[in-house]
Amino acid sequence: ETLQPRDRLIPWYFVAFFLVIAAVDGVMATLAVRTQTGVVTDHAYEKGLAYNQVVAAEEVQEKLGWKGNIAFADNTLRFTLRDAAGKSLHPNSVTAHFMRPTQDGMDFDVTLANGSAAVTLPAPGLWEVRVFAHVGKETYQQAKRIVAP
Repeated sequence: ETLQPRDRLIPWYFVAFFLVIAAVDGVMATLAVRTQTGVVTDHAYEKGLAYNQVVAAEEVQEKLGWKGNIAFADNTLRFTLRDAAGKSLHPNSVTAHFMRPTQDGMDFDVTLANGSAAVTLPAPGLWEVRVFAHVGKETYQQAKRIVAP
């Protein structure tokens, strides 16, 4: 039996298939490198070891029964803190840490005076704000995700 002209191309079909796969992999690898945001946890091992301390601090905070409220509107961050009975607490100091979960290098801190601070976010989108309030020897922390226009 003689080979048809199209049968002689069959080995080249295999070569073409693998060239297409290699080209697609090259495009995907290039996109992955160019769009990498750099979001990585610093000192992940040490943070993992300190996990039990974080859990213990959370239990202490729960026993206090304090309730915080974080509000962000019109470029103003407001924070209030109440004890278990609903009485307003007046922290010695309040600091807010703004973190961009999707992009590295944009984190910053703001100190709140009298429970509020003017904040201009450097980029629109999703942000996480973590508030640390110090009342005497106790520290209260609370986090909230906000979306900036």
